[in-house]
Amino acid sequence: MKFLIVIAAVMVAGVSSSVLRAQGLSDCGTGGSPIKFEGVLLTQTVPVVGRMFMDLTTTTQLNATVEDNLQIRKVTTRVADNYQVPCLNGISGTCTVEFCSALTTYPDSVCTLFPADVPCSCPFLADVYVNPSAYVTFTSEWLAIEGGVNGDYITRTEIVSNIGTPEETILGCLLLEYALAAV
Repeated sequence: MKFLIVIAAVMVAGVSSSVLRAQGLSDCGTGGSPIKFEGVLLTQTVPVVGRMFMDLTTTTQLNATVEDNLQIRKVTTRVADNYQVPCLNGISGTCTVEFCSALTTYPDSVCTLFPADVPCSCPFLADVYVNPSAYVTFTSEWLAIEGGVNGDYITRTEIVSNIGTPEETILGCLLLEYALAAV
């Protein structure tokens, strides 16, 4: 069950009128995780007035069909002061969302992570998904976070089944390390 969950992990952190310096993308799941990630945060610095994009290349392998009832659990932390960014606009920062409903509720934030020829809807069939032109949008809510937006960040995104129960299972994990700076 591997999937383009860079979508989930990245599932957007937003910065308007900012600069983003990409630093790293890695799979943080266990060796036997059914969802695996590979990819690259492109190392360019991109100033954009009004909207900010983090460009990615991703390869996600799903070992089983992904349907309803999977959760995306994201924790975004500013490294310098261990500040946990609150959930911004329902999808960015530190949030837990149901994966399939996020596709319909936040298509501008999530569907940009999928290959263009893959429908942005559930179910996702077991397969390998490659997207050389994925991106995450950062919105203006990031400019107002406590302590300001400038800094290094880590976002850990887990794909979880049976969240909050004794049967909770982490199916995959994506770690993003990046820097944000207001301009």
